[in-house]
Amino acid sequence: MAIKVNNSSIQKNANQFARLLDAADVPTRGVVAALLPNCSEFVYCLRGATWSGRTFTPVNWHLKPMDVAYIIENSEARVFVAHADFSEVAQSVAHLIPPEARFSVGGDIPGFRSFDECLGYSDDELSQPLAGSIMMYTSGTTGRPKGVKPATPKVEPPPCMATKAGLMMLSSYLKDNAEGPHLVAAPLYHAAPITYAEGAALLGSDVVIMEKWDAEEFLRLVEKETICSTFLVPTHIVRLLQLPEETRAKYDLSSLKFICHGAAPISKAVKRRAIDWLGPVLFEFYGGTEGGGISISSTEWLDHPGSVGKPRPDQAVYIIGDDGSPCATGSPGTIYFQANENRFEYKDDPQKTASAYRDDKYTLGDMGYLDEEGYLYICDRQADTIISGGVNIFPAEIEAVLQEHPAVRDCCVVGVKDDEWGEKVFSAIQLLDNTVDADAIRQDIEQHCRAQLAGFQVPRKFVFELTLPRTETGKIKRGEIRDQYRSLYNTYSG
Repeated sequence: MAIKVNNSSIQKNANQFARLLDAADVPTRGVVAALLPNCSEFVYCLRGATWSGRTFTPVNWHLKPMDVAYIIENSEARVFVAHADFSEVAQSVAHLIPPEARFSVGGDIPGFRSFDECLGYSDDELSQPLAGSIMMYTSGTTGRPKGVKPATPKVEPPPCMATKAGLMMLSSYLKDNAEGPHLVAAPLYHAAPITYAEGAALLGSDVVIMEKWDAEEFLRLVEKETICSTFLVPTHIVRLLQLPEETRAKYDLSSLKFICHGAAPISKAVKRRAIDWLGPVLFEFYGGTEGGGISISSTEWLDHPGSVGKPRPDQAVYIIGDDGSPCATGSPGTIYFQANENRFEYKDDPQKTASAYRDDKYTLGDMGYLDEEGYLYICDRQADTIISGGVNIFPAEIEAVLQEHPAVRDCCVVGVKDDEWGEKVFSAIQLLDNTVDADAIRQDIEQHCRAQLAGFQVPRKFVFELTLPRTETGKIKRGEIRDQYRSLYNTYSG
């Protein structure tokens, strides 16, 4: 199922919602929290809040009620918009918001007003539109979700800083080819899908919203709606490539001019196959909710395979070692961006905020290096680096090789404690076909790794799992897998 939102309706519905917020006495910079699936109302709430000077906070509907309650409370939300599909969770946290400021979408929720009350307000242009902001919360996979609070917005017209970035990225790469609908294929409660959907809408595009991901349905919608742009995560691209060739060949994808991908590493082999199939329409983005923003086109990437791009002239990137000194060209270290006046903070967590900054620079927690031409390459997250015998091993590099094996559907590499080496490399693998001979395929995968990796990088154990846990934006739940493996295999010496 997909929902088509005509561009002409977005601003009108947003204006009605903004006036509903006025009537509910929601102040400028007040927070509007939304527990919504992929639906048209999500787009209206985002635009209505951020064009009337408010802060929009989407809530991951996969979170447990206690985490939803934490976000509502921690964000100091003044309004709560929830979908009837999540009625039970919405009711459990309703006491945190006054009854007059709770609104239900898609049906009734006891104690909530209907979102349809918006229809009673004028859809005329706002007399004094004001740029608001978006405050995202982390997924909460390790401890409580953390709110990434942007700097107080300047008093200026909309759009807000986050969606302006999406608009600039799209207009920069699409140039005169921006005409055509934008397809939302990932959950809108994440930063990138929001940024690009709203950015495309601001360029005049209609927005087609997939309610849930399905690889062939994605292709069908691209053809049917003549989709021009979309945002995907690497897992989406892998799933598309795993469709039978005859299935992929059934659909006309010539309307696609821009596929932005990011949020997780992608293997070089997978990306080459995607470019060969779709043409030079893939644009990779590296950044985070906190900031950053480096990108690379398909053409550039083919000349610099594996890179996420070159910093803009106005953007400074530094690679810094553990001792605080700059790393030499080609040597990995922690990636830092130059902070500007728009300094973010983690809401009510000064310790975490301080750990992200080093003087006037901040990090997203990733490790990487710059080549001689200034192109940035990502190695891995600091927290995911495996240290074995004093050597840094980056799981992302090993996973990229594993993903190139034709029998592998998904994989995750983690470090497990070892008395002799400190840590050893383990891999969890989901196969495309679980009926194959496990011992034979294990040997074949190991030989594949030895042919492309240094000896110390080859996993010491290959474990086959029926499924591997991933977030909706394609990020592997590494901590969950690491905890499971460490409880089963610590001090493994095989």
